[in-house]
Parts: sequence; C-alpha cells; structure tokens
Amino acid sequence: MWPFRRRTPKPQKVVKKVIVSLIIGGAIGSIIGKKMMEQHQDDEERETED
Repeated sequence: MWPFRRRTPKPQKVVKKVIVSLIIGGAIGSIIGKKMMEQHQDDEERETED
C-alpha cells in the first residue's frame, strides 16, 4: 500500500473557493474599470479643449 493517501477536495470547499474568487475578481475588475473610465473622461476633456 502507498503510505500517502490522496485527499479529494470536498465539494463544499470547491464551491466556497469559486465564490470567493468571483468576489475578489469582481472587486479587482471594478477598480480597474473605474480607473479606465476616469482616464477616458480625461482624454475626452483634453480633446474638447483643443
């Protein structure tokens, strides 16, 4: 027999990891999106001034 048992992750832990990663990914995406929108608005203001 092999001295190490292979542990299979429990389905509940997998679901919890997926939910946490979606929340963290959404937060990062919103921060990046906000910065991109601010940069786009700054670029539009510069074009209208010229």
